[in-house]
Amino acid sequence: MKMSLGRVLALGAVPALLLAVGAGSASAQPGSGTPPPPPGFETQSASFVSAQTGFVLGARHCSILPCKALVEKTTNGGKHWTAVNAPAVKLTERDSDTPATGVSEVVFANANDGWLSGPALWATTNGGKHWNSVKLPGVVYMMATSGGEAYAAVEPATEGPYQAHLYESAVGSGKWSKVSKVAPVITLTSFGHSAWTGVAPDIWTTTNSGKSWSKLSFACPRNYPAGSEVAAASVKDVAIACSNQGDPQPGLSYKEVFTSSNGGRTFHLVPGYPPLAGQIYGLAMPVSRPSVITINAASGASFFYQTVNSGKTWTQKEFFDGGLGFNDLAYVSSTTGYAVHFYGNPYIAYGKGLVKTVNAGHTWTSVSIP
Repeated sequence: MKMSLGRVLALGAVPALLLAVGAGSASAQPGSGTPPPPPGFETQSASFVSAQTGFVLGARHCSILPCKALVEKTTNGGKHWTAVNAPAVKLTERDSDTPATGVSEVVFANANDGWLSGPALWATTNGGKHWNSVKLPGVVYMMATSGGEAYAAVEPATEGPYQAHLYESAVGSGKWSKVSKVAPVITLTSFGHSAWTGVAPDIWTTTNSGKSWSKLSFACPRNYPAGSEVAAASVKDVAIACSNQGDPQPGLSYKEVFTSSNGGRTFHLVPGYPPLAGQIYGLAMPVSRPSVITINAASGASFFYQTVNSGKTWTQKEFFDGGLGFNDLAYVSSTTGYAVHFYGNPYIAYGKGLVKTVNAGHTWTSVSIP
């Protein structure tokens, strides 16, 4: 799944959000000045198609974006990496629209079919040996894929922010079509033949690989107006988080988590509340384990909040990193998940790289990419 976190947050309570950002958000950085490029591969985005096989997009010898975009691949869970051919384009900041040919995210459907996006769109059908430029009418800033279908959020330059349209394509076909009436497309989540897009109270879903879409009735409570993406453990077991940005004070937020066992047609509030620190920047669920939910949040630090009992209790892991946050948090099995410890501001050298869990989020370890 993919989402534009800044765009999601902008849909929340704007005055409170501005206060929270002023106090320190996921774009905050430790220290000052331009950091020197670290050794090794600097990861900005990651996409795993199984517990063992995945791709990362990033750069080398780069401090400030844009830099030359590079792709690496592993087939043994990150123990070894090999360089993959990449188009001759720049790695850009997330949510940037320049240069127009640049990319900021990687998404693969399987070991062969994948895309580099944001703002441009490049596609491969042979594992990165060759890439083709795909022309869609606007900036491609978010993608998701599962069940043989790919989805892209495209924001036309003439329509302004938060007016993105949904496009879909059968994996490997290279043909994209616009999905009418589904807008704005602020988040994207997919699992099997189901997908969810939008932010409460405007969430749309499909259960047949995009052939038809319907709108969910869920809306966040008035006192918790900022909705997250949808997380999915299966086509039926999903979760969503609502929060009040900047309340009770900047850098903190009250959070409520809702779960559904019917794909989102009805949601129920979980009994416990995640800790206050930080704003919600994403959530994920291990495959077929709906009782486990992981939230990543950030303010002046970064956090993983975890429940293993359907929200009754929550544990906290804190990272004293100045609020770097996490990107591309996703589980690829009932136990294995990956995330990138870096949201995507111009100073890529501040990033801490790829992290991995093999116990459904109980512990996370760094994955070195030489």
